[in-house]
Amino acid sequence: MEPKEGGSPQATTLKRNKDKTMAKTFKKILKPGEKKKKQKAIVTAAIKQLIHYLETNCIELEGICRISGNNTKVKELKKQLENGEGDSIDFSKIDSHCVSGALKAFLRDGDEPLLTFDLYKNFLASIDIKDKNSKISFIKSLLSALPKENYDLLQILLKFLNTIQLHSSINKMTSSNLAIVFSPTLLRPKEESLESMMTDSNSISEVVRVLIEEFHVLYEIKQTLLYQVSAIDLGIKEDKRSTSEQLEDAKVTIEQLKKHLNEEARERSILETYCTSMEQKLQELEDINKSLIEEKDSLGELLNEFKETNKNQANDINSLKNDIKDVTEKQTKTELERDELNKVKVKLEKDIETTRIELKSTNDECQKLKVNNNKLGEDIKNQIKEFEQTRKSLLENHKLESEKHQLEIQQFRQENEQLKKEKTDANLQLERVQAEISILLSSSNDKNSKKNSLKHQKKDLDNALKRCKDQESKINQLEKEKSKLQDELTKLQKSSSSSSSSTSSSSSSSSSSSSSSSQSSHKFVFGKKPSSSKITTTTTTTTTPVQPTTPPPPLDEDDIISVKKFAFYYMNLAIKTDAMTKGLPCNINSSEILEELLSKNIKVQQWSEVISKKLKENK
Repeated sequence: MEPKEGGSPQATTLKRNKDKTMAKTFKKILKPGEKKKKQKAIVTAAIKQLIHYLETNCIELEGICRISGNNTKVKELKKQLENGEGDSIDFSKIDSHCVSGALKAFLRDGDEPLLTFDLYKNFLASIDIKDKNSKISFIKSLLSALPKENYDLLQILLKFLNTIQLHSSINKMTSSNLAIVFSPTLLRPKEESLESMMTDSNSISEVVRVLIEEFHVLYEIKQTLLYQVSAIDLGIKEDKRSTSEQLEDAKVTIEQLKKHLNEEARERSILETYCTSMEQKLQELEDINKSLIEEKDSLGELLNEFKETNKNQANDINSLKNDIKDVTEKQTKTELERDELNKVKVKLEKDIETTRIELKSTNDECQKLKVNNNKLGEDIKNQIKEFEQTRKSLLENHKLESEKHQLEIQQFRQENEQLKKEKTDANLQLERVQAEISILLSSSNDKNSKKNSLKHQKKDLDNALKRCKDQESKINQLEKEKSKLQDELTKLQKSSSSSSSSTSSSSSSSSSSSSSSSQSSHKFVFGKKPSSSKITTTTTTTTTPVQPTTPPPPLDEDDIISVKKFAFYYMNLAIKTDAMTKGLPCNINSSEILEELLSKNIKVQQWSEVISKKLKENK
C-alpha cells in the first residue's frame, strides 16, 4: 500500500529516499552535456537565493562580502546548495559572512567567469578610453555580447553590489572595496600567471568598479529623443488604424531601431577605441623609432669600442692560456714529484717498521747470545780443565801411541800387499774367463744353455770388477789418511819433544816403564776397536801421579788444536776400519767433519757418535 499524503513521518522519509535514489539514477542516465546544463542551473539558482537573502537581511552589515566566514561551514553550505537542498536551509541560523563566502565561492569555482574569457582583453581595453560616455557605451556593447544567462545573472549581482555601496556609510563597503573583492571572481584570463596578476589586477578592479557605479546607465533605458519626435517629422503618413495596432507597430519599429542603434553604438565604440589605441600605438612607435635610431648610433660606437676591447682581450686570453699551460705543466710535475715522494715515504715507513722489528729481534738474539756466551764460557772453562788433565795423560801416552801407529802402518802395508795379490788373481781369472768365452763362442751346439752360463759368468765378472774398483778407491783413501797421519805424527813429535824437555827424569822413567807394560799387555789388531778392559789399564797407568820436579809450561791454543786433530783422526781411522771389515761404505770427508766439530765446540766424548752418524747417512 502506498502512503497517503500527510501520513506518518516514516512514510515521508521513505518518499524522500525514493526521490533521492530516482535523482541519482537520473543523473547517471543523463548525458554529460545535459549534466552540465543542470549543474549550471543549480548554481545560478543558488547564487540568486544567496543574493536575495543578503539583499533583504544583510545590506547594512559592516564588512559584508569582505570578511570571510568559517571555511568548513562555507564548504558545507555550498555542498548543500549544489545538492539542491536550498529550500530546506534556514539562512537565519547561519552566519551572514558564511553566506557571502558561499556566494564568492560559487562565482570563483565556476568553469568560466561571468564576463567570459573571450572578452577579457576587450574589458581591459575599455580603461584606456578617457571619455566617460564612450567608455560606458563600449562597456554596454561588450555586455550585450555576453550570453543571456551570464547577462541576466550579472545584472542581479551588480544591482546587489550597487545597493551595498549606496549604504557604504554604515557597512563601510564602497564601490572600490567591492571591486577589489569581486574582480578576481568576475574577470580573469584563461591562463593565469604571476606577471598577469601583478600587471592586470588594478585594471580589472577598475572595470568592476565602473560596472558597479554605472549599473543604472548600463542596464536601465531612460527617455530619449525618439519618444519626442512626431510621426509627421519622421515623414510618416497618418494612419487610420486603431491606437492599439499603432502601438504594436511602434513597438516593433522601436525594437528594430534599438537593435540598429545598439549595433551602431557598439561599432562606433569599437572603432573609436581602435582608433585611439592605434594613434597611441603610432605615437609609441615613433618614439620607439627615435629611441632606436639613437640606440643604433650609440651601439655603433659601442661596437667599435667592443672590437678594440675584443682585440686586447684576445691578446690577454692568449697570454693567459700560455700562462695556464705553464702552470698546468708545473702542477703535473709537482704532482708527479708528490707521488714519487709519497711512494718513497711509504717505502721508508715500511723500512723503518722492518728495521724496528729487526732491532727487536736482534736485541732478543743478543740477549740470548749473551746467555749462551755465559754458558759457553763456563763450558770452555770446564773443557780447559779437562784438557789440562788429558794433556798430561796424552803426553805420557804419546810415545806409546806413536809406536802403535807404526805397528798399524806395517799391518796396513801387509794388507795392501794382500789386496794387490788378490787383484792379480782377479785379473788372471778374468783372462781365463775371457779365454773360456772365446772357446764357448766357437762352439755352435747348445747355444741356449751356454748363453745362460755366459750371462752368469759375465755378472760374476762385473761384480768382481766393481769390488776391485771399490778396493782401489778404499786403498787410495787409506793412503791419503796415512799421509795425513804421518804429518800429524811429525807435529806431535815436535810438540812432545818440547814438552818432554820440561818434564823430570823420574816421570820419563815411569812413563817408559808404563809404556813397555802397555805394549806387552795388548796388541792393536787392524780393523778392530781396542777392548774396554785394555783401555782402562792404559788409563790407570797414565793416571798414576807423577811428581814433577819442575812446573808444567802454560797451555798453548795451537797445541790444544793439534791434540784434538790427532784424537779425531785416531777415532776416524778406527771407525772406518770397523766399517771396512763389515763391508760397509766409509766414504766420508774427514776434514769437513773436523771443521764442524771444532766450530760447534762439541765435546771430544761425543765425536765418535757424530762420525758414526755421518757414516750411516752416507749409506
